Amino acid sequence: MKKLSVVAVAVCLLVGSSFAAWDYFPPKDAGKGQARLNFEYGIPAEKVSTMDLAIKARYSFIQGLEAALALPIPLSYTVGDFSAKDYVGLSQPAIGVRYWLPMGLGFYVDCALPVDTREGKDPPTELGLGAQFSTNFTDDLSLGSQLGVSSSDFGHLDKNISLIIGAELDYAISAATIFLGAEGDLDLHADNHPFGVDLWIGAAYSITEMIGVDLSATFGLGESKGGKDNTPIKIGFDFDINF
Repeated sequence: MKKLSVVAVAVCLLVGSSFAAWDYFPPKDAGKGQARLNFEYGIPAEKVSTMDLAIKARYSFIQGLEAALALPIPLSYTVGDFSAKDYVGLSQPAIGVRYWLPMGLGFYVDCALPVDTREGKDPPTELGLGAQFSTNFTDDLSLGSQLGVSSSDFGHLDKNISLIIGAELDYAISAATIFLGAEGDLDLHADNHPFGVDLWIGAAYSITEMIGVDLSATFGLGESKGGKDNTPIKIGFDFDINF
């Protein structure tokens, strides 16, 4: 979201990535930061539901340079009447750094650490890196975009790497902002190169200059998201404190 808006909208990834990248738009001004409490309710398949919480924070040390962290807290995974107890706990913390040039071009690196307190979980290191570009068409309408690569197993990049491309449009109306976005990922290693797209729509509202909220819905389409006959859905809610 452009700098004129107080509330920054997080990209609500359906896959549940713990990456720390905040969104496709420029960082906050130097010396400014934000803390976020994120709640997500997902329906990845029929009769299956998930609930997840995440605590996030970001801070701009100098103009254009932002560091961020995220702590995902899975709450529940339910299949019919069965609830998976090993889903609950503290999942992979993530750190991220973004640097933006004045012309609206930025670069990012995200890393989800191989730490998980849940029983039986021994995740690999996840890594994402790439470039972002943002521009304002008008005072109210802005575009953010991203092109990058990601891997859910940094130790085996030759067998696990995906191309990521996404974009989001934000339209500001006074203290509210409506946003619409899409992100696609293409598996570069698998023989059939499965492709999937996340589509999201939502709205953000600045209650005060310090406090903001946003609500979004994300839909997964394609083979890598849920298969031909399944459309995963995720509802996300964010509570932000700007400082």
